[in-house]
Amino acid sequence: AGTVEARVVSVLKAQTSLVVTFKLGNLLLFYLHTIGAMLLEGSLLTTTLQSCHKLAGRYFMEFLNTTAQRLCRQPPPTPSTLTPHAEVVSVIQDLSDIMQSFDSSLVPARVRESYFRPVVDEAVEPLLAGCSLAANGVPPAEGAVYLGNCILAVQGVLQRFDFCAWRVPKLQQQLAETLDQVVHEQVQALLRSVNLDEKVFAVQSHNQAKAKEGGGGERLADMVGMDPLALSIGLKQFYSAVMGNSLEFKFVDRLSSHILRQQCRERAAQSLAALYGELCSAVQAEGSGYKAPAEILIHSPQQIESLLLAGV
Repeated sequence: AGTVEARVVSVLKAQTSLVVTFKLGNLLLFYLHTIGAMLLEGSLLTTTLQSCHKLAGRYFMEFLNTTAQRLCRQPPPTPSTLTPHAEVVSVIQDLSDIMQSFDSSLVPARVRESYFRPVVDEAVEPLLAGCSLAANGVPPAEGAVYLGNCILAVQGVLQRFDFCAWRVPKLQQQLAETLDQVVHEQVQALLRSVNLDEKVFAVQSHNQAKAKEGGGGERLADMVGMDPLALSIGLKQFYSAVMGNSLEFKFVDRLSSHILRQQCRERAAQSLAALYGELCSAVQAEGSGYKAPAEILIHSPQQIESLLLAGV
C-alpha cells in the first residue's frame, strides 16, 4: 500500500497538466467506488485508495491555486483584438475539460455542486481579477470590451454544467455592469466623433446649475461654444452623420457575442437619442437665449431616434 501511495505522489509531483491531475483524482475515485465496494470497510486497499484520492485532490487544488494566482498577480496584457489572451483561453479550456471530466464522474448529482464549488471559487475569481487588472492597463473603452469578452468566455463554459449554475447569476451581473460601461464609452465616442461631446456636457452642466440655483444663472446660449451659430454648425455635423448612417460603433462591435453587439448598438443609439432630446429641451426652454430654436433643431428627438435605430 505504501508503494502504491508513493507511486501516486511521484506521478502527481511530476505532473504539469492541471487537467491530467484532476483526471487522476477522478480515476482514483472510480477505483475507490468500484474496488472499495467489493472489499471490507477499513481494508488496507480501501484506506490506501482513500488516502491517494485525498492526495490527488490536494495536489490539484494547489496546482489550480498556483495557476490562478499567477494570472491574477501577473495578468497577460490585453491583446489588440480585445479577445481573451491566449493564456486566459488556455485556463478556460482546462476548466472546460475538468468540468467535462467531473460531469462523467461517479460523484452523485445531489452533491456535485458542493463538491465542485471550491474548484470554481479557486479558478474563476482570480482569473477574472487578472482580466480586470489587464483591462485597467488600456483605455476604458477597450478595457471594458476586453473584460466583457473574458466574462463571456467563462460564462460560456460554466453555464453548460448544472453543478456550476450557482455561479452564473453573479457572472451575468458582472457582465451587465461591464456592458453598461461599454455602452457609456461608446456613446461618449460617438459624441466626440461629431464634436457634440462638449455641447452635451454644457447642457448637462447648465441643467444642474439651473436646478441648484432655482432657475437663475447664465443663459445656455451665452455659454462658451453654445451660441446659435456654433450650435447650429455642430448639429449639422451630427445630422449629416445620422442621415448618412456613418456613425461607427467601433467598441460595441468588438464584443464576441453577436446578440450582445446588437443589443449594445441599440442601447448606444437610444442613449445618444436621449442626449439629443435633452439638448433640444434645453434649447427650446424659456430663457435659454435662443430666439429661433426651430432653425437650429432641424430634426425632432423622435426622428433622430428612429433614424439611429434604423441604422443599427
